[in-house]
Amino acid sequence: MASIILPTHRWTPAAEIVVDTLRDDDELLVVCDSHEDPVVDDAPSRATVVTAGEPVGCSGKANALATGMERASDEIVVWTDDDVSREDGWLERLVTHARETGAATEVPVFVGGGLWRLFEPAMVVLGTSGTASGNYVWGGGVAFDRTELDESALLADLRRTVGDDTLLSTYVDDVWVDTDHVRPVHVDGSPEGVYNRIARFGKTSAFFEPVQTGVLFAISLVFVVVTLVFPLLAALGSTLVGIAAYRKLELERPSVLLTFPSFLFVPLFLAVGVAAPTFRWGGRTYRWEKKFDVIVVDS
Repeated sequence: MASIILPTHRWTPAAEIVVDTLRDDDELLVVCDSHEDPVVDDAPSRATVVTAGEPVGCSGKANALATGMERASDEIVVWTDDDVSREDGWLERLVTHARETGAATEVPVFVGGGLWRLFEPAMVVLGTSGTASGNYVWGGGVAFDRTELDESALLADLRRTVGDDTLLSTYVDDVWVDTDHVRPVHVDGSPEGVYNRIARFGKTSAFFEPVQTGVLFAISLVFVVVTLVFPLLAALGSTLVGIAAYRKLELERPSVLLTFPSFLFVPLFLAVGVAAPTFRWGGRTYRWEKKFDVIVVDS
């Protein structure tokens, strides 16, 4: 048995897949904000709908996950999202490995059109590869044994931050990684959508790993300088790095050819993350000024 927590406002095809792959004794908790959310009426009887209320001092998703964990009854908890397509056996695989090692995660790759194509390769190399190496867990597909971590501290921290999965990564060790089933997550490629995403991702990196983020920023600036002096070498080297990362994850996407310009934008990516005053996520605007200092500006 496992307790699966699915934060969502609406019932989606991906949520239907979760229901279809439940085992007989699994518990599915669909967590929304209020009784007015469409999912309250649309969720099937197999799911238990839980209302978390409006978030105060944290993201809506973090608030939903904390509320779901308070209602969950099993030792093994699974976090998942409403926009991930999966095959049969994904849940059994995660839960089995979580029981054996304490935590198990899937690996996301954020893909999209428009402006996002320019940022995708850098995210694959710097973000996705980090999850694939076991350094982080992904909140869209992670299972863990709640008895092996300080749950009360985790719940308290969830209710004062935005980076739910990065936070969970600091609470778990010995993570098993499912690198055989990389999950494409389609993102908004519009300028506004890209800004909001890189602001959130950049702030998560800066607040949770300030030293590593500073080092990455310095390295990315050095790369820009090297490009000015040896442009062909920089272009070839970065493209080969991108091809290697995509190949390791068994990704076949033409965006890998944009690895060179994508790397050149890494300093901007990080700068926006630190400097952006606000960003939107899930219908809300947030002002995130420190790791545990979040203001919900509007809903």
